[in-house]
Amino acid sequence: MSATQYQAALKHFEAADKIMARLLAAALEHEKLLPELAPRQPDTYFQELVESIVGQQLSIKAAATIWQRFEDLVGKVTPADILKHEQAKLRAVGMSNAKASYVLGLAQDVLAKRVDLTNLHELENEVVIERLQLVKGIGQWSAEMFLMFTLARPDVFSSGDLGLVRAVEVAYQRPGISKSELDELAAKWSPHRTTAALVLWHSRDNQPIVGK
Repeated sequence: MSATQYQAALKHFEAADKIMARLLAAALEHEKLLPELAPRQPDTYFQELVESIVGQQLSIKAAATIWQRFEDLVGKVTPADILKHEQAKLRAVGMSNAKASYVLGLAQDVLAKRVDLTNLHELENEVVIERLQLVKGIGQWSAEMFLMFTLARPDVFSSGDLGLVRAVEVAYQRPGISKSELDELAAKWSPHRTTAALVLWHSRDNQPIVGK
């Protein structure tokens, strides 16, 4: 998201949701700036997905540590380089057996052209999610994070992200909010739901809470 996009979102929120408008205005004045998201190049998609799998259900610090060990092991993160290593070697850097299996499976599928990642940026959000969920180890949450942070899509919200749920519960004083209620609330933020997610994470000074 750029400064111009944040201002457009603020104008929308001022009309649609005063609480979100207040949160965004406060975030824009905060010393910890909201990120300026930009679409990544297609040749990074494979690495982005591998990193997502490696980091699932881990703290940011733990995920970063294991990712560094993984990079040290495989060198360049490509399907061919990953497949030079057996599952046991991937587990040795701190990955679970399931994650090591998922990473190897993704590498095999991409190399054999059973999975095509090259044109994801050309597809609609729901089609991207459907395609990514064909990959073992990639679920709804991971696909939504890919849309937000890799493709920089402006209108994505992940109601399954615990960090976002907790932020909404606090900001809107709605403890125990259900998924359907959260989806209904998020609909008011469209077409700027990605900005709303960034603002909510910022409001609690946290990051996406990793799922699958």
